[in-house]
Amino acid sequence: MAVGDILKEANLVVETFTIKASEDIEKGELCYDDGNGLLAATAAVGAITKCVMALETRVYVTDTTNGKAHTVPCVVKGYVIAQKVSGSGAANLLDKLMISGTTGEVAKFVVGDTTGTVNQSTVNAAALVNLDVVGFATKASASGDVVQEMFLGGI
Repeated sequence: MAVGDILKEANLVVETFTIKASEDIEKGELCYDDGNGLLAATAAVGAITKCVMALETRVYVTDTTNGKAHTVPCVVKGYVIAQKVSGSGAANLLDKLMISGTTGEVAKFVVGDTTGTVNQSTVNAAALVNLDVVGFATKASASGDVVQEMFLGGI
């Protein structure tokens, strides 16, 4: 199995999304639709919108040159192998996962500290981190792994 693969077809939901103009999408990347198309998810948007996982790599310029539609099939909910940021810590079975600081990649969920400061922007950022759960690990991973078996959605 490789990044962008589907582990189980049970409970699998796949939809096709339009890609945002000039955006490149990688297989296994977690993405979101900002209203103008699909792009790689950031930690901040993981807290406020639904993330999906791309099933194909799509390069906007190549698609334009070849006359292809700017769309990509994505898993909305199901068991998948997503991109994981290396060095983000080991995830154990059933650990919650979040969008990491690297766009489109997951990491083990780490609780944001909202009590360490009275600075409103810092508290707001920590509160968003605490909402940024996109799924849970279905298999343990090491800190240096670049893929994560997970259940996307349903949290």
